[in-house]
Amino acid sequence: MKLSPGGAVWLFVIFVTVLGPGSAGAADEFPYELDGATEATVIGGSAALFGLGFWARQGLEPLTPAEIADLDPASVNWFDRGATRRWSPGAAKASDIMLYTTAVAPLGLLLTNQGERQPWTLGAMYLETMALQGGLTYLVKNLVTRTRPYVYNDDPDIPLSMKTKVDARWSFYSGHTSSAFASMVFLASVFEKLYPDSEARGWVWGGCMAAAATTGYLRYAAGRHYPTDILAGAAMGAFVGYLVPALHELEQPGADGGKSRPTVTLGLSLGF
Repeated sequence: MKLSPGGAVWLFVIFVTVLGPGSAGAADEFPYELDGATEATVIGGSAALFGLGFWARQGLEPLTPAEIADLDPASVNWFDRGATRRWSPGAAKASDIMLYTTAVAPLGLLLTNQGERQPWTLGAMYLETMALQGGLTYLVKNLVTRTRPYVYNDDPDIPLSMKTKVDARWSFYSGHTSSAFASMVFLASVFEKLYPDSEARGWVWGGCMAAAATTGYLRYAAGRHYPTDILAGAAMGAFVGYLVPALHELEQPGADGGKSRPTVTLGLSLGF
């Protein structure tokens, strides 16, 4: 039986969330909590990023056929140049399947005995993760406006109509890759906190990273992104996927017997 990439991810998630931990290795105390100030900061920040992205998009025009004809693959740096020779609708479709599959996969945590204790907490954390990741991606794409690799490709099978869309100027960074890494790092890091003594932790991290990396490779194989787009998307997605759960970690006992929430510092620098 042939198994699609998305099917493989689902089998992995079913194993981990339903058959894997059971009640073994579960944390004695639920490790996350919602906090008004944290939720307001993350949600407000995400909304601001989308707003800035919408502002940056104003006036952005697609490339004209004449501009496309003048593009030279040799002008692309040597590390990324190979992507301009890639074109695969099949890989693009597979990357879409992986995108949707990895996006839904963390909801499997709600099926575990730990997840059933506070499903709203985990759900809110995941929605904030995807909102922040989406806002960052949307803003950066509209600020950078990098031309996608397939626009340089003279393969006659590539429709000119694709090259003359605004989407063709949204190469940096890869949103599919960023979303996949945000989802998969969220899933793995939260699983590790929910089940700190589970023997499945290594399998969870390995499977999640393989699924996210596969998504990124498919975007390269499809001719949609350069390697640097994928690397940047992976880094940003992984950072957000780790950051949001860390901001919601339950207060830990301090040296003086009191409790303090883990501190995470976020710095974002944008140049115009």
